[in-house]
Formats: sequence, C-alpha cells, structure tokens
Amino acid sequence: MAACAGGMRAAGNAGNASLPAGVGLATFDSIWSTVTRTYVDTAFVSGTWMHVRDSLRPRASAITTRGELDALMGETLATIPDSHFYIIPASVAGDEPQTSSSDGRGTTGVSLRMAGEEIVVWRVEPGSPAAAAGIVPGEVVTRVGVKNADSLVSHIRALPEKARQRAIANMLHGINGPLSPAVGDTVAIQLANPSVTRRLVAVPAPGRVSQFGNLPPLAGVVRVARIPASGTGCVGVIAFNIWLPALGGDLERAVDSVRTCSGVVVDLRGNPGGAGAMVMGFGGYFVDSALSLGTMRTRQVTLRFAINPRRSRDDGSQRAPYTGPLAIIVDPMSASTSEIFATGMQRIGRARVFGEKSAGAALPALMERLPSGDVFVHAVADFTDPDGMRVEGAGVVPDEIVVLSEEALRKGRDTALEAATRWITTDGASRPASR
Repeated sequence: MAACAGGMRAAGNAGNASLPAGVGLATFDSIWSTVTRTYVDTAFVSGTWMHVRDSLRPRASAITTRGELDALMGETLATIPDSHFYIIPASVAGDEPQTSSSDGRGTTGVSLRMAGEEIVVWRVEPGSPAAAAGIVPGEVVTRVGVKNADSLVSHIRALPEKARQRAIANMLHGINGPLSPAVGDTVAIQLANPSVTRRLVAVPAPGRVSQFGNLPPLAGVVRVARIPASGTGCVGVIAFNIWLPALGGDLERAVDSVRTCSGVVVDLRGNPGGAGAMVMGFGGYFVDSALSLGTMRTRQVTLRFAINPRRSRDDGSQRAPYTGPLAIIVDPMSASTSEIFATGMQRIGRARVFGEKSAGAALPALMERLPSGDVFVHAVADFTDPDGMRVEGAGVVPDEIVVLSEEALRKGRDTALEAATRWITTDGASRPASR
C-alpha cells in the first residue's frame, strides 16, 4: 500500500508524439473503471463520476497524440475532490527497480518555500551548486526555469481560503521540482534584490537511492543532529525526506544515536510521504505501550495503524523505546505518510507538533499500469486519526504555529526548530505533549 504525496499531475511525455489507434480510449476506460471499482467515495462514483464518463469518453475515442491524452487525463482526474489521483508518465515510470546512484537524478541543493506572499530560499545544502553560486536562505525568488513566482502566488491569493492549503502544497512541489533535474542539466533561478539569474548545474543527489513501486528512483536521506542544550545535555534531531523502506535501518540507527538526549525532534518538513505502513514501525521507537495512530478503511477492509513498543533491533540487541519529550515539525510540503504519523502521535498525546499546517493529502493509494504505458496512482482508502477525524483536507494543525520569516531566514535562524527545542528544554518534561 503506497501513501505518497497527492495532488500532483506528473508531466514529461512528448506532446506531439502519435499514439496507436484505440490507446486513448483504452486508457480512459482503465482509469474510469479503476476509480469506479476502488474509490471509497461511492456517492461520488455513482453521481459525478458517471457524468465524467458520459461527457469525456467520446473525446477519448478520438485521441491520436500524447498531448491530447495528457490533457484528457488531467481534466478527468481534476474532477476528483481528493488527493492521490495522478499520473506518472511512462517516461519516468520504469519497470525495473534501481538501487544504485546511477539513475540520473540530481540536485542543485536549494529548496524553496513561501514566506508571507513571497517565494523564498529556505535551505541551501553546503557544498551544493546553489551554495557555490552564492545563494543564501531568505533571498526572494522571482522565477525558476519557466515558472514565474509572482504569478503562482497571485493564483494562490485568488483562491477561496478553504482551497489554499493544498494549492500551496502543490505550488511548492511544482516550483521545487525543476531544482532536482537529471544530473548535468542546468536550471535557471532568478533572484530579486538585486535581480540576478543564477544557472545551476545539477549534481548527483545524496542519499540511499531506491525505487518504490512504479515511482521513479528516489534518493532518501536521513540526517541526525545533536543540538547542545544548556542544563539538559542535548536535543536530538532526526530529519528525513521520504518514507522509503530502504531507510528503515538508517532510521533505527538515528533513533539510537539520540536516545541519550533529553528530547527528540522529528523533522518532517518537505517530506511528501511514501510507504504508509512505515509509521507503525517508526512510531514503535517512541511508545512504551500498544496504541493506534488511526484507521484506514477501504470498501472491504478496516485496518488499524497499530504501534507497538520496539524493544529489539535488527542486530538482535534489546533497547527500550525512547520515552523522553518528542516534538514533530511539519510544513505545507509535509503530506500523506508524514501527516498520518504527525497527527497520530499528536492525538495520542505522545508528541507536540510545530511549524505550519500540512498539505491535507493523506489517502492510501495504489499504482496501476495503464494501456498508454503511464502509471495511474489512485486512492483506495480513507484514513482517520485516533479521534476518528479525517486527515484528508484537514491536514496536521500544529500545536504551536511557527510561520516562515524572510528576515529570520536571512539571519540563519530556523524558528520552528528553535520553538521545538525551547519546548523540550523548558516544558517538555513537565506537561502533556499534546493539546
């Protein structure tokens, strides 16, 4: 069961390429029948989805090019109100798993976020092409490749309040995407104040590269830090960019490396999700009794995401779960599995959450190969937190909201991490973690 970030419409196929007769219709029918058979919102299926078939299927039968098919698939999936319905193009949905770093994925070493009504540089990796070009956190970005930041922000401003949360997440994924192209590709990023364009050549992305289902090869990274804390020794920080099974051993070692600290911060900012079942194993490192992080429901099955204390390690050694104060940081790019973990740990009172409201895209999904060669990612279940509240659409609401500040970024400050550390060192051990 996959639970990866939703709301995206992947692109990458050649728009003018011709398609064999009947492929467009077969692809549309495959998408339509899959949703009809598996989507948990049966009211949508019996109403709107039937109208989608009647109105769009005639167009599908006349499709002759890749561009026409991409446009129709996008229009079809846009009618579905929930996340986790998107297309991975055939050009990036490989058939064979890859586990080496020779897959061509690269990075420029810069990440962007929205601060106020500006797109700004959030992080710059030391030694990266962005660092070499002199880019620093807090700088305002006006363009990445062909994407105009002002236009994207203006679009967000024009949306109704209830629609902005997921739109911000999708926009940030869209503008950050070009900054991780194939190794050797060049990306232009335009900065303001003063106006200057930097051309960054992508280098191999760091991390453990693996392939999950039909997703393209992904580089997973687990980062660990021990922040000195006056009077309490240290605060441990575990940050990772995706929930990949290949990172299981790295996460185990990360937890063990900070277990002597007075508190632990799990940083899920920018983490779009991954393998949903991983929350059960990872959560077990932080509880001393059996609990539930929520419930997944398909049309046929109800499954509790149970977490049990992890007292043994892969090498056979025995270690008690970590029971000190636990903080979790999220932001608008935290989605899916990250939301399931954060809201679950928050609801059971095990963790206090900091940062900004998450994406609200938390539906378990599966992948299915289409007649066109593309892969259809589609939600097959709903998920509710331990209180029975739906996570989809609502997202994770931090206990302490810490918004990004251009000024703080320019000063090299991480205000969300500061807030989490302050809680651990002052109140974390003496009051309940959750609200």
